Amino acid sequence: MFDIFETLLSKTFFILAISLSFCYFGTQAVLSYFRKLKNNGSPDVTAVYNEHGQEDLIVNPELIMKPFWISFAAFILSFIILLVCKNISVINVLAMLVFTFSSGVTIGIRLITQDENIGVQVTQLTGLAVLLTAVIGTFPGIDFSFLEGFLFISLICFLIASIVRIFVQISGTARKIFASIGVALFCAYLLFDFNRLAKFNEIEVTNTWSTALNLALEIYLDIINLFIQILNLLSNNN
Repeated sequence: MFDIFETLLSKTFFILAISLSFCYFGTQAVLSYFRKLKNNGSPDVTAVYNEHGQEDLIVNPELIMKPFWISFAAFILSFIILLVCKNISVINVLAMLVFTFSSGVTIGIRLITQDENIGVQVTQLTGLAVLLTAVIGTFPGIDFSFLEGFLFISLICFLIASIVRIFVQISGTARKIFASIGVALFCAYLLFDFNRLAKFNEIEVTNTWSTALNLALEIYLDIINLFIQILNLLSNNN
């Protein structure tokens, strides 16, 4: 079966497709779970209707934090395993599946606490951005390696600002500007990582499943972070 994935490009996109699928399953599991609680008359899950007549779930924070902390713990543990285990193994593959599913659970919780009704729109915009950056990043003759230092410094600054945001709430225009910066940053990271994948694809020694897994993980994180920033940009809830 795996003989059909002869290039690093095909291996990476195969792993990426599975990862995004498990992320989707995790997101849908959360949304379905809370919708079922609401339909069963749980007092902890109610709903209001927006101006478009769409149902917007309102979940008791105490109830929603339980799956959040479980998924967050699984996310961190599986990520550490992926960092430590560089070679493909059963443990490594299982860690990747847990990592992507748990990140999907976290996204599902974010959608509920912000606005699950814009999930499709956010997904479409993220998909369009991924497609465009993949086409440009893998185009022959283009080299985005010069972005590496700038992107690393920008990411550190963005992470520090994100931590500050935990303690200092911002809203309105400032929040939209911050999210826009995040969208630009992770689009640039997608360009850089797709470009790196294209260059590695030309080197025979890097054509391994281990390399593909590491590259898929990096691109997956770019996509998930881009999704979250677009969600923050379009959502009216902080």
